[in-house]
Amino acid sequence: MPKDKQKFNIIAFSNQLWDFPNWTNKRHVMSRMAKLGHNVLFVDPPINLGRVFLRQVLRGHWSLKRLLTQTKKDPSGAIIYSPVNVIPIKSITAWIHAQRLKLLAKKHLKTEQKTLVWIYHVEIAHLPTYLEALDKDLLIYDCVDNYEAFPKYDTEEKKEVVRKKERYLASKADLIFATAPGLLDKLKKYNKNVFFAPNVGDFERFYKVKERIKDLPKEFADIPQPRVGYIGAMDEYKFDADLMRKVAQDHPHISFVLIGQIALKDRSATLDDIGLAGLDNIHFLGYRPYPISDGYHAGFDAYIIPYQLNEYTVGGCFPVKFHNALAAGLPTVVTDLPAYLPFKDVCYIAKTPEEFSEMVQKALIQDDADKIRARQKVAKENSWDGKVRKMLDIVKQHL
Repeated sequence: MPKDKQKFNIIAFSNQLWDFPNWTNKRHVMSRMAKLGHNVLFVDPPINLGRVFLRQVLRGHWSLKRLLTQTKKDPSGAIIYSPVNVIPIKSITAWIHAQRLKLLAKKHLKTEQKTLVWIYHVEIAHLPTYLEALDKDLLIYDCVDNYEAFPKYDTEEKKEVVRKKERYLASKADLIFATAPGLLDKLKKYNKNVFFAPNVGDFERFYKVKERIKDLPKEFADIPQPRVGYIGAMDEYKFDADLMRKVAQDHPHISFVLIGQIALKDRSATLDDIGLAGLDNIHFLGYRPYPISDGYHAGFDAYIIPYQLNEYTVGGCFPVKFHNALAAGLPTVVTDLPAYLPFKDVCYIAKTPEEFSEMVQKALIQDDADKIRARQKVAKENSWDGKVRKMLDIVKQHL
């Protein structure tokens, strides 16, 4: 992506850690912003002293310097601030983190550049405390999830708390981006400056992987073809384990390769927990780092995204993995989410479990070079570089 002369300071508040195993849209966007020369200060969600924090330390993400400063510099150039909650009083910790962030902004950002406060984390406790502490030229709400539909908000009272926070931020923002049609429609009720910015793919990483990558991951030696893959979190509120089981049972001659973490009510789980144990053609490999995921795509003959259709997915879900699969040229079978409709000519959209199962077989036997080229053309038009460029153009117009 060519570099633009105008640079910004960007303070980005995330609801997922920068070091989250599956790269999310937040890291994809902000790492590219940093590589373009913008000064990115990325704010992790506050971490409590406990299990999550210890897990990060054990993974080697916290050097002694980072423990002391709560910051680190990413190879992209972004500065990552990971506030640690030491005092168990949210109002006090929010004020402490805001003051610390204000000092970090003075140290790392440039006074001659305009500052964008870029909010992903609508759920952050005491958000007004942060907004009042930070000098900014533009407040951006980048909505990438239907937060009120998260499983932890399982009562109408809990949902209303999140809605109230979102209404506050959406009304206050100068500019809003929305990644899914349902989010776009919802946020237009609160702000006229709402722009559709759907999730896209890492085109350069996944383009023509079958031609570039000759040495497949060693696990594939024991997995017969045809191989149909899925890479990503298998959360109970998104991943449709019942559908996955049906498809595997319908096609015992197909190897289904599942890569990622299984989560059940916010805890780690197993194939047995989600009802997928005991099927010889399901090969669960566990988590694999994102930077090597293209090697696994090279060994797939098709790709599936068996998501449930529920309040969360239909209301605001656009899986990042979709365009990665298209970039790899893979025939891709998905469930009937609104986000896929513009791409109906380059994927297989199933409205029922029976259709999904039939389409998996069809995807494998009807594939050809023209279909592969069509998928990769669409993927090239929907890349992270392109998305970042469009977002920056909109930002400049509003400044």
